[in-house]
Amino acid sequence: MRIIGLSEVLPGEPVTNRDMAERFGLHEKWLDRMTGNRGRHFCEPDSPEGTPKNTGDLATAAGERALADAGADPSSIDFLILTTGSPDHLMPATVNLVADRLGLNDLPTFQLSSGCAGALQGLYTARAMLAGGLRRGLVIGADSVVKLWPADRAVGRISPAELANFALFGDGAGAAVVDAGDGPGLAVEHLVLRATGKGREPAQVVRWYGADGAPMVEGPGGRMVREPMGQEDYKAIEAGVPVLADAVLQELAALTGWPVGEVEHILTPQLNGVMTERIREHLGVRPEQAVSCVADTGNNGNALPFIQLHRALRRIEAQGRAGDRVLVTAIESSKWIVSGLALRWLPAAGEVAA
Repeated sequence: MRIIGLSEVLPGEPVTNRDMAERFGLHEKWLDRMTGNRGRHFCEPDSPEGTPKNTGDLATAAGERALADAGADPSSIDFLILTTGSPDHLMPATVNLVADRLGLNDLPTFQLSSGCAGALQGLYTARAMLAGGLRRGLVIGADSVVKLWPADRAVGRISPAELANFALFGDGAGAAVVDAGDGPGLAVEHLVLRATGKGREPAQVVRWYGADGAPMVEGPGGRMVREPMGQEDYKAIEAGVPVLADAVLQELAALTGWPVGEVEHILTPQLNGVMTERIREHLGVRPEQAVSCVADTGNNGNALPFIQLHRALRRIEAQGRAGDRVLVTAIESSKWIVSGLALRWLPAAGEVAA
């Protein structure tokens, strides 16, 4: 399998920590210190016409850009996969709305409910589709946190812990056009994907509610509050993700014969700026090897590995070295899914620096 086109989409203008402080009454310096994130992007329902307002809009834009990057006509696509933790509806599936907007029809579509490992789950599924005889597919990862906001935007009734999540997360999408043939692109050498959550508590939960909405639960001081849609066990994430990421990198190194210290581009898990830097140091990845974006984009969930890959490829193309290697690891803490990817860049004729 080759990746022959990549894209990223970030809606609107960056929302800085100063913006967050002014909008929500949070402290700018606290946000800097706690998250290490400098910016993030949000879909705004009242944003100008033509700008993404939800997950489907983001996914459509990412798909269009990836097709353009690959120089691929929509008619050449044999299947479509969307990975997301924030679909626009339960039904119709967002992937089918995106297919319609992209002009795709009479082809298999898949929507995978996922988080940080979603992009690699999508690529894993795509590889199986290509092995089954299809020739080309489009894999999209997209997420928007707009559904976590109160409909009336009354942020005063959101707990401080929930507000802090908006400093960590951001909206975005990314996509990859994958192909079964030979030729230039990012050639997939190995792909690792496993659920390892047996006997382990989820470290991230995002709830969906029926017509009655969230139930009342006991909050701070015994006060009854609406159960939050999302919650994270940051201590478990901080302890578990670096260890699992290191195991995936070592597994990929053994499979490929590429010592981690010699690989040109390494995409580490993107949690927030602070945690990502700690993970990089734990893995022994040098700053010049790392391809990281979360400090500027926020945590975009399913989109993040595609955004990292897009930026890695731009860096590779600028350097123009044939055979550059890429290792990717993404760890999903919701129920502890580990994933990894090893790729090698095969340039087209004329793309290699003299």
